[in-house]
Amino acid sequence: MAEAQTRAIYALIRDGKLSDAIGVLQGVLQMSPGSRAALSLLAHCFYHQEEYEAAARTYAGLAHRYRDVPQYQLYWAQSLCKAGLFNEAIRAAAAIEGFPQEVGQLLAAIKYESGDLRGCRAALEAALAAGDPSAGASAGCVLYKEGQYSAAATQFAEAAAAGGGSAELAYALAVCHYRRRDFQASIASLAQIVEAGAQQYPELGIGAQTESQGALSVGNSAKLKQTALVEAFNLRAAIELTMGNPAGAVAALSDMPPRQEHELDPVTLHNRALAGLAHGGPEAAAAALDKLTHLLAHPPFPPELLGNLLSLCCRSTEDSGLGPTAGNGDGTGAIDPKALAEQLLQEHAPLVAAHVPPELLPLYRACLSRSRSAEEAAAQLDAAAGAHVEGLRRGVKTVQEARWAGDQAAAAAGLEAYEQALEAYIPVLMSLAQLHWDAGAYGRVQEVLQQSAEFCSDHPTWRLNLAHALVAQDGGRLGEAEELYESLVQHFAGPSYGHGGDGSNGSGSNGGSLLDVPPSALANLCVCRVVAGQNEVAEELLRRLDDETAAAAAAGQPPTPHLPLTNLAIGTLYCAKGNFEFGIQRVVRSVEPLPGGLDVQRWRGVALCLLCLLDQAAKNMLVLKDGLAADLLGFLEDVEASGAGVSVAGGVCGTEPGGDSDRVGSMQTVAAQARGLRAVLLAMSD
Repeated sequence: MAEAQTRAIYALIRDGKLSDAIGVLQGVLQMSPGSRAALSLLAHCFYHQEEYEAAARTYAGLAHRYRDVPQYQLYWAQSLCKAGLFNEAIRAAAAIEGFPQEVGQLLAAIKYESGDLRGCRAALEAALAAGDPSAGASAGCVLYKEGQYSAAATQFAEAAAAGGGSAELAYALAVCHYRRRDFQASIASLAQIVEAGAQQYPELGIGAQTESQGALSVGNSAKLKQTALVEAFNLRAAIELTMGNPAGAVAALSDMPPRQEHELDPVTLHNRALAGLAHGGPEAAAAALDKLTHLLAHPPFPPELLGNLLSLCCRSTEDSGLGPTAGNGDGTGAIDPKALAEQLLQEHAPLVAAHVPPELLPLYRACLSRSRSAEEAAAQLDAAAGAHVEGLRRGVKTVQEARWAGDQAAAAAGLEAYEQALEAYIPVLMSLAQLHWDAGAYGRVQEVLQQSAEFCSDHPTWRLNLAHALVAQDGGRLGEAEELYESLVQHFAGPSYGHGGDGSNGSGSNGGSLLDVPPSALANLCVCRVVAGQNEVAEELLRRLDDETAAAAAAGQPPTPHLPLTNLAIGTLYCAKGNFEFGIQRVVRSVEPLPGGLDVQRWRGVALCLLCLLDQAAKNMLVLKDGLAADLLGFLEDVEASGAGVSVAGGVCGTEPGGDSDRVGSMQTVAAQARGLRAVLLAMSD
């Protein structure tokens, strides 16, 4: 290669423009097919571009042609390992002359990636005995894969202290904290990665996508990989999704160094689909299903993909308004969620068994059975619940025996295992209760939940759903429900938020907040107190909630549904009792400020209250005051302006066969429904 051309190629590699460098090198090889320099640089670019099979082919040619350069044999074996060709990698590694430390690391990596943890541990012990400084971090990886997250975190911390730390070790430590559900510690480690990346490599454009949609791609450079920024932002998105903050997940993915769509890695594509799903409506569900199916057809993909895809398929089959989605991105037609889920369980059974938690499989199978027969689904869930209960009883016995024997370590381990088993049981129990809830058998829901009281009585999810079942029954057992809702408020926000508590400092004694309480618990607690005549107590709780919501907004935190849902519940209650003037004011506040607060489900509740008001006024059962009518006309006009692009599923009232397509019941956007309601209100006002 000419000197100028060589400098240009090295400049492209230095700047991370590997695709461009590959193109130039392939042109050079057309002119000089046997150029060792060009082949060596091409293999290097393929490897760092993560085109490992191409790198392996190129290094294989170099290794056979230049047997006196053993590095090529080593690089060939490393490329084979990265490509997942483990048997070929072992054979190539066996022929390497010299480099004992590198070969030991490679053999450990091959065994680790192929799932042979015992063989990996043996290779690492030999490496540690030989003084390999990287073996400590590799041992942490083995502990992590074995599920020993605390021990793995300790190993990674020791490796960082011994070697001066790196972005990869900081990320490994963050992942361990995440698996232990210590999200604050994980976020702290991730913040260190992002801060270091921003300071050392400002050219990577952290946050550039958030500030400008036209940010230039930084590509998949070696520099980007060294910083672990992509992994850090993906993990932050996963934490936000786990904590129920999809807006935070979207923000984390947006802050990632900008890349073009075709440059995105499978994990980022996967997390973007999940964040969009959690942040959007039915259209987002269809788009997420499309993206996840595309990833399934183009491995490699994250191991979490299969479980998330099954969950999404089951969610779609339970939604009567969502049939097969629009295209799948490959031009092969629509996706039938039910058929896809059955295909996953049958045709990808080994992958599902390897990557989907076994306790979730009965849930997926019951979900598919439910579309055929609710009785069949109930029988499957009953059987699964029985197996879980037996396991829980064994867990209780194990803990008791360890305590009687005075073995505190065994008791602690048994208690941790019991808590994990309980968390696995809760979804099965709630799915069984959901079947009865959907059938309107609220008393049966109560019975099913109370049968597991010996295990679940302290679990927030169990208390929340039992309270809902008590409220939903005819006559409403509101006193018992109020006690359960209040216990949830104290659990999440602190004892000071209990009945008659002070709570004036805006947070509970445990540092919690009303915004940490499940929104439905807070809303229904206020309803229970109003029905019980405790209006002042309910008003005080609403005032605190209003203050905390305003404080969170002032601090730049994303909005939460707590205050809107509580306003909607209180307003609906007052409308049902005939106090429309106060009730309508509350329900209107549930979708403010517009347009950000215009949620389809809340709008449906607002529209139903407005229809009840108009119905009562049309029957001369109440007098619609001019001031209220004027306020509602202004509100509906604002909703019409804000809701043009917001679709609704099925409308808020029935469509008359053969009726005018402009009637309220047939309108498929919030704007159209608001316009129809405003027209009726204007006609009545005249």
